Amino acid sequence: MTPEEATQLYNIEQRKYYEYCGYVVSYQNKIGEYQSERQNKRVQVENKQTEIQKNRELLEAISGTTGVHDDLFSHLTKINSKVEDAASNFKTMVSSSTVSSFDLCNAFGEKATSANSQLTAVFDAISKGASTVTGVIEALNQELQALNARIQELDSEISRAQAMIDQYEASKRSCLANMAYYKKIMDAIVT
Repeated sequence: MTPEEATQLYNIEQRKYYEYCGYVVSYQNKIGEYQSERQNKRVQVENKQTEIQKNRELLEAISGTTGVHDDLFSHLTKINSKVEDAASNFKTMVSSSTVSSFDLCNAFGEKATSANSQLTAVFDAISKGASTVTGVIEALNQELQALNARIQELDSEISRAQAMIDQYEASKRSCLANMAYYKKIMDAIVT
């Protein structure tokens, strides 16, 4: 091999070496970007998990409230029944030829019916709130799944970038070995 050929081959290996150095830096930068995005996604995951937990606690509280619904209406039914019995007894006690009868059911029945309908409206609103909270939890779970999927993608990208860095580092070492070989030939011929 002539000195000129050794010099040309040395210069080719040197260019390849610097090209590989550029690739390594580029992939290292990509890894840094991926790791930064991954960290941001992990923070978002933690925030979503906290938000999901808060909504689950809210749903439990709402569910506890709606559980009272049946008991409350059972008690109201018993009370209304006793009021009707009392009203009937009162009506028979008070009625006479000189005193007109007073019907407690007519006097207080509308209020009892109104109270029942208002309570029903309140519990319907609470049930709608529970449905809304359930929808929020489902939406948050979907967002959480998307975030976890992106984190897995980023982990794969980091692994691929690291594999490319390893490959280019091996190529750099090969270039350095070739450059040393050509440098010996160039130095041997010069002396």
